[in-house]
Amino acid sequence: MAKLMIPVLVVDDYETWRRFCSAALQEQPELQVVAEGADGLEAIRKAQELQPDVILLDIGLPTLNGIGAARQIRERVPKSKILFVSEHRSPGIVREALSTGADGYVIKSDAARELLPAIKAVLEGQQFVSAGLSLQGLMTSDTGASERERRIEINPYLQFGRSGYIPEFLASIIDATDADFGNVQLFDSQNRVLRIVAHHGFQAEFLDYFDIVSVKDDCACSRAMNGRSRIVVIDVSSDPIYSDDSRRVMLGAKVRSLQSTPLIDSWRNFIGMVSTHYIHARPPLLHRLKYVDDLAECFLAKINTLDQQSGNKAGAVA
Repeated sequence: MAKLMIPVLVVDDYETWRRFCSAALQEQPELQVVAEGADGLEAIRKAQELQPDVILLDIGLPTLNGIGAARQIRERVPKSKILFVSEHRSPGIVREALSTGADGYVIKSDAARELLPAIKAVLEGQQFVSAGLSLQGLMTSDTGASERERRIEINPYLQFGRSGYIPEFLASIIDATDADFGNVQLFDSQNRVLRIVAHHGFQAEFLDYFDIVSVKDDCACSRAMNGRSRIVVIDVSSDPIYSDDSRRVMLGAKVRSLQSTPLIDSWRNFIGMVSTHYIHARPPLLHRLKYVDDLAECFLAKINTLDQQSGNKAGAVA
């Protein structure tokens, strides 16, 4: 009787890596690469369609990042083992990836020696984490409390992410600029990314795609974060700031124009970003951008007061 093959789905937006990974797996007589995927939504669709035993999943995927895709795959295809294969080494990102219910995490540069043992481990019901990652950094304990407190103190996303001031601030900005949509992102200094903490009017695809934004991404808030200056986009459909994928997501959310303004406190610390979006190709008038600056100043003063009341002083998060 022929031995049953173990079906594997490989998802990564870098074609050369997919080909390398698939070729390496096909050399194993018990493994069969049944499909490849290049973005998060494709990963979900193929996982549902093919019901693979193992899914190798990158994090930095277009359309929907790997963490968002993993959450949906875990709900829809609970029997599949999810193994992240990524170059992200930050303990925060690794923890978030594993919190989706994923079965393991392999550093891509270590995959040549770790991928096959990782697949074997997850198929046997074990969790696998690359040896190159610090297990101590992925765990929480009382002995690590002071270090966690230090990270929170210099991290706007952890420090202010649940502040009640944020929804009020966003509502005021949207009203003052006559915007159709808007969001506030705070800077996660541990992972060097912006993360959405409040929004108005956006649906799941937009929120999943822009949930985590780095300086390397092709979008307005990434450019504004990189330059620490406001970005105004008059027409999303033609502005070269966007990649094809990010443009598609923006237009799919009915956004045609926008502004993104960095939030920088009186100590010149970068706190985050406030963006307003419009269904027509018309950015806010100049006098309304002044409202954004005034409201941002008030908001930063409020969270600074909150910070001082808690006995902390915001640290430099350049």
